[in-house]
Amino acid sequence: MGISACQSTNSQTNPDTAAKEITGRSDTELVLNNAILEQSNSQGNLKWKIKSQVTVYTDDRQIANLEKVTANLLQDGKIILKVKGDKGEVRENGNLIFLRDNVVATDTRNETIIKSNLVEWRPQENILVVTQNLTGSRKNINLQGERATYFTDTENLELLGQVVVNTTDPFLRLETDRLVWQIPQQKIVGNKPWRVVRYQGEIVTDRLVADRGQWDLENYTVVLNKNIELISLSPQLQVATDSATWNYQKRTIISDRPIQILDRQRQITVTGNKGDLDLIKNIAHLNQGVKGNRKINPAKFYASELTWNIPSETIDARGNVFYQQISPPLELTGDKAVIKLQENNAVVSSDQTNNRRVISVVGDL
Repeated sequence: MGISACQSTNSQTNPDTAAKEITGRSDTELVLNNAILEQSNSQGNLKWKIKSQVTVYTDDRQIANLEKVTANLLQDGKIILKVKGDKGEVRENGNLIFLRDNVVATDTRNETIIKSNLVEWRPQENILVVTQNLTGSRKNINLQGERATYFTDTENLELLGQVVVNTTDPFLRLETDRLVWQIPQQKIVGNKPWRVVRYQGEIVTDRLVADRGQWDLENYTVVLNKNIELISLSPQLQVATDSATWNYQKRTIISDRPIQILDRQRQITVTGNKGDLDLIKNIAHLNQGVKGNRKINPAKFYASELTWNIPSETIDARGNVFYQQISPPLELTGDKAVIKLQENNAVVSSDQTNNRRVISVVGDL
């Protein structure tokens, strides 16, 4: 596999004149204007094609220096990647290509655009190594990082170093140190700590941190793992768990692991072995064993499951309910309970074997 080069017949520039205009070039260098460089694979299929306004070969013909470059990467006869830049170099018989200054790469399959000031293109390995002022964009998503590798065969973009991702509708900002953007699957995967901020207009609604995550852009969900903490500013809640699925459009979080929800303003904490929270409806469901406490007018409660209406401070508890009031001392048990913390009122009921219902009402907690 070698490189073939030709000069466009419509060129109006004399090669000798061009050589004199470019400072520092030797008279023995080969200078072509509007040249086209091509490389084919062993089957004779075109792999890439580069056109430059000025192409200068070094004395040993090992390096071609390019100016005003446009390039195409082909697969099965179709253009899959279009790249342009102000300057370039072709080395190692076409197996290593550098593009510099105002580099723009566009994948025709997924319409992703990658911009940088320096790109190292390795056609044999199907990768672009991107550095210097890196940005990537597609539809409503924008990314930036210190360094990236784009795998042209899988359409995956791996970003490293101070990575920032912004999306719109709703506006979300992710900061991390490493991630992989799986473009065809519309997923972002990262195994380094995530820091996420959700906005409604210009107002921050939620802040979230986790050790790692997987972002499904199509379904507006993020699957998070390890040391998860979500802080909602409206309502003022703090959520902690080790595994969760967060729908940032609907503002819901679901966990099949122990989850703790703290109402910071009212000092109410509820913990369950599983649960979900709707931050728009302001309702939490916890089950498979739940406990809660209130620090203001101290009280504790336990149940198999419960529904917590956060604005009204009403808790609907079911299954093996235990309620304890600290002062004055009081304990109640039953099958069900409705606890209205705001009204200092609780109703605990039980179904006895003789189908008679025993009701205990607690007021003035």
